[in-house]
Amino acid sequence: MKKIVPFIKNYFLNNNYTYMENRTRGKEHEKASDIELALFLIKHIEKPCEDLEGNNIRSFYIREAQRILNTIKNPDAKKLLVDTMDKYM
Repeated sequence: MKKIVPFIKNYFLNNNYTYMENRTRGKEHEKASDIELALFLIKHIEKPCEDLEGNNIRSFYIREAQRILNTIKNPDAKKLLVDTMDKYM
């Protein structure tokens, strides 16, 4: 569980998939900004995926958001994420 956030920050949030491109070229990958991470989590909190039984996994994304909240330094990103979490809790 602890490894998912760096994976999300470094892979999924790069819209142009620079992580994968750079990885194949042997270069360092770019880190996602706080706002990119917040928007990724917000997207999944608002429209959660489903597990194999068809249950949405919104609670997983909310737990991940709560866990990384203290690492976010951008106040706007933090506010957006907290507001979205409050809406669904």
